[in-house]
Amino acid sequence: MPATVIPQSQRFFQPGVVGILWLPAIVATNGIPTTAEVTAGTDLTREVDDWSGWTVSTAFLETKDASTVLRPQLAGAVTFEGSSLTFNGSKNGTDARTVFTRGVSGFIIIGDAGVATGKKADVYPVTVGAVAKLRNLDSTNFKIRVDFGITNVPFEDITMP
Repeated sequence: MPATVIPQSQRFFQPGVVGILWLPAIVATNGIPTTAEVTAGTDLTREVDDWSGWTVSTAFLETKDASTVLRPQLAGAVTFEGSSLTFNGSKNGTDARTVFTRGVSGFIIIGDAGVATGKKADVYPVTVGAVAKLRNLDSTNFKIRVDFGITNVPFEDITMP
């Protein structure tokens, strides 16, 4: 039997729990926003219909050593998956297009268990690459997809103020 057992998770269904914020600025270099910065941000949660990406990966480099058949790996470049948030669109245009424009930079905060004081969240420094209108004639509503470029390593598991 192993000496340490991983803690048992408290499983949950994310809709109704997750929190997603847009902050135009975070001054602290550790990525933890102040209460004033959170207040100045925009809570996106109610209008997010879907998301994609928001993951960080590392490319591993194979190393060689003529004295062995082993090929140890070293952690290499940190890469980011293409990331987007898809929002419900509004007939009058008062939707995500009032918050995001191409080229604007800021921070997306995703709190998997919410974004309340004391909760853990990930902070992604981002730049908006596109604000796309998702038109269709099928049985789904009009949507806006905002594509983000993650511009630096996210601050992971920060404690919300």
